[in-house]
Amino acid sequence: MAKRASLTGSWSGAYRYPRGSVREVVFNVQIEEIGGTFTGAIQEPNTMGHTSATVLTSDIDGDRTGQSVRFIKFYDGSGEQHHAVRYEGTVNEALTRIEGTWTIRSGWSGTFFMSRDDDGEGAEAQEQAEATTQHKN
Repeated sequence: MAKRASLTGSWSGAYRYPRGSVREVVFNVQIEEIGGTFTGAIQEPNTMGHTSATVLTSDIDGDRTGQSVRFIKFYDGSGEQHHAVRYEGTVNEALTRIEGTWTIRSGWSGTFFMSRDDDGEGAEAQEQAEATTQHKN
């Protein structure tokens, strides 16, 4: 298999609170990266919001330069959560695992990791098709 060219695909991971003050929270995310910028959607169990929602959803907007990854997670109001969280991390060379830190405000941060769920072949085929289309235009 050729080396992946982007973060596009399905991922799962967890974020952890400082000093283990709260149990880690698992999440799933779909990412679409084009030209170093990416967007996505996250789903996670509701561990902090209003009990009317069992799942919290959010959108992400970020960029990747080499192995450096940065994105902001914007909660969409589910579970009455409306805040944003900054994430910064490093992706491994194979583009299959990201590790780093999250920050809500100065002094309130923790760690996170996420690993690719899919084999990336569908995303690679789509990337190759887009590249071919761009070269023809």
